[in-house]
Amino acid sequence: MRLDDGPGLHLATSALTLLVAVLSCVRKYWDNHLRPPLPPGPTPLPILGNVLSLDTARLWLTFNTWKSTYGDIIYARLLNKPVIVINSEEVAKDLLEGRSTIYSDKPQSIVYEPFGAEFNTGLMSYGDRWRLHRRIFHQAFRSAEIPTYHAVQLRSAHKLLFSLLQDPGNYASHFQIFVVSYVLPIVYDYEPRAKDDPIVHVMGRYAELIVAALTPGATVVMETFPFLLKLPSWFPGATFKRAMKLSEEDVVITTAVKEAASIAFAGAFETASIVLTSSTLLVFMLAMVLNPEVQAKAQAEIDRVVGKDRLPDFDDRPALPYAPARATTTSDIYKCYFIPEGVIVFANGMASLYPYTEFHEMTSRAMTHNETKYPRPDEFKPERFLHEDGSLTSDTMSLAFGWGRRLCVGRHLADASLWIAIASFLAIFSVHEALDESGKNIPVVPKFSTGAIIHPEPFPCRIVPRFFDASVETLTRLTGSGPSVTWKI
Repeated sequence: MRLDDGPGLHLATSALTLLVAVLSCVRKYWDNHLRPPLPPGPTPLPILGNVLSLDTARLWLTFNTWKSTYGDIIYARLLNKPVIVINSEEVAKDLLEGRSTIYSDKPQSIVYEPFGAEFNTGLMSYGDRWRLHRRIFHQAFRSAEIPTYHAVQLRSAHKLLFSLLQDPGNYASHFQIFVVSYVLPIVYDYEPRAKDDPIVHVMGRYAELIVAALTPGATVVMETFPFLLKLPSWFPGATFKRAMKLSEEDVVITTAVKEAASIAFAGAFETASIVLTSSTLLVFMLAMVLNPEVQAKAQAEIDRVVGKDRLPDFDDRPALPYAPARATTTSDIYKCYFIPEGVIVFANGMASLYPYTEFHEMTSRAMTHNETKYPRPDEFKPERFLHEDGSLTSDTMSLAFGWGRRLCVGRHLADASLWIAIASFLAIFSVHEALDESGKNIPVVPKFSTGAIIHPEPFPCRIVPRFFDASVETLTRLTGSGPSVTWKI
């Protein structure tokens, strides 16, 4: 029988295919038994993995429960996605900083393009394109460049004061406008209009769409079952599809996203700045209402250093210490545990928008609530970051901005913007619990959002001037500028 005969060739091909399959199984078996074990973790179910035990709206609760059982590094599976959860600052530094060449990649997702996020620097794969974006970002936002933006940030903080004086109940929107009012001039050299600015509106809506639609739960499901992206928007439960449809049909948003893509280096910065900075200011407001003694102590320090005849500026910062202010590219072995190539890594101690994976790192619990480092971590105590002489410690909580090569490049600008906004607010206003019809305080029960960015839901409160003569005229004298028409997003 000749080899090129039909039956002979078929038999030889079948035998070769079977041999390759057997060898592949044998190699996989030996690899699995010769390599170190995976980190400990919950037992996954067939197909579903551990997804049923995951609170997708509040991931940190699940991660903290797992931490108490399995420790500081955990392996789990969400549908077809293997994940590693890091629960300690030590492990995060060892892996995400000490081995950053392995833990700096971002797997690409079929979900990004429909939401206009494929050009976002924070979601790019680790490579030449990402390095170019990062280098351009760094040139503009490194620490040495931030003083050149102080005038813009100060002007924005003063506009915020006018808005809060004239319309205190709409404080959440004012915080968003505060961010936009310095991001647009700095990034685009564009001064937004005082009222109904179309670019301000577009940026606000785009940020809302991204945060609402690209939640970890929705992302995992769409990655595992991509046919869901083809569902009609009217299909029950397809809220993410309706968000996509809104984005596609809104000509203004579509045009703005395409224009942003031409200067993609600002794409991640805009969304992250609007959402994260305004969210942090909401946290500040909640902390002041719940801790009036801390608010009073910070205001006393501002009065002592700045006085009452002017407002704080950046030169005052050194004298005001109390004012509150990835996926793997290859396999790895850490502390006798095997970390597979391409595994998704959650750092359970970060508050940055873009993670080391296609998921959003939105937890800041395990590392920031380390009771050894921060005794009684649930108490709001700014003093824990001060020496006995009142000077700041070296603990800047940098983990909030990420790790290693994916460290947030806009952290210096965000830090300066938050400081001037908070110091300016405390110099002019106090925030207290709201009053009911009988004049009694209404206790604040903190409620937090779910989704890609966790922040306090707006709550009723009283924002009142600290001085009886506080008025538009007084603010005009203190700031050297007049009020602008209240903006809307």
